[in-house]
Amino acid sequence: MKEESDFSFNKISIIGVGLIGGSLGLALKEKHLNFKIVGIDKQEIIEKAIARGAIDEGTVNLEEGIKEADIIIIATPVKTILNILTQINPFLKKGCLVTDTGSTKKQIVKKANKILSKDIFFIGGHPMAGSEECGIESADPYLFHNKTYILTPALKSNLRALKKVSLLIKMIGAKKLILDPLEHDRIVSAVSHLPQIIAVSLINTIGELALRGNNYNYFKAVGEGFKDMTRIASSPYKMWEDICDTNQENILEIIQEFKNYLEVIEHKLKNNPNSLKEEFQKASKLRETL
Repeated sequence: MKEESDFSFNKISIIGVGLIGGSLGLALKEKHLNFKIVGIDKQEIIEKAIARGAIDEGTVNLEEGIKEADIIIIATPVKTILNILTQINPFLKKGCLVTDTGSTKKQIVKKANKILSKDIFFIGGHPMAGSEECGIESADPYLFHNKTYILTPALKSNLRALKKVSLLIKMIGAKKLILDPLEHDRIVSAVSHLPQIIAVSLINTIGELALRGNNYNYFKAVGEGFKDMTRIASSPYKMWEDICDTNQENILEIIQEFKNYLEVIEHKLKNNPNSLKEEFQKASKLRETL
């Protein structure tokens, strides 16, 4: 394809070769294009990533790993991304394109605008794909297929850089959505962060009931619906710690919105249970649009 032949990178460096970084490497390697993918991570992770075919080579040395890279993808937790932006700036090749996969964008884009040199191009990125599993062992070349991949251009973006990242997204089978960083953080607080909070709260509520009554039949009685709703409760806290800290205000606001709606449901259930029909029907129609 002509578009893919225009993807003129010689070296792509992926900092953090876990679930997301490893999946990106696997997805790009499936295209069999003539660029080298270098991973930067702990030695044991590098060895696993090479064995899985997610990267061509790897190193634990950040400067060595990004040397002469045409594009750098930072696939680590949010606060680590913020630190890495400062660390890599002195070693970036002129014209290098830097992007990330962080789950919040306001602080990352602000830091990139402030720190990166004027001849470096930055575009924030957030693939709306993942798993409750983590690590290179769970990496999947089809993780991003038909998933939304959000881009949040910064002051240090240009149309050529945006086109390059957009092509990368197309190559891994994802669908591009461009948002302002502030809008991104508001939206993902509702569609990603709130579900995580609900899943954690739901399973912990059942756990408290079981513990309080010393009755573990609560867990013996759960069906697939409960398991589906709480699957993401298994997600590692290390990632969510940074998300909750960097998007606290938006998450608190959306929790309040959810509490308000629960009160509506509670009121209808208490005063006129039959009126819940319209809520169920509305929810069903909205779910079908997904």
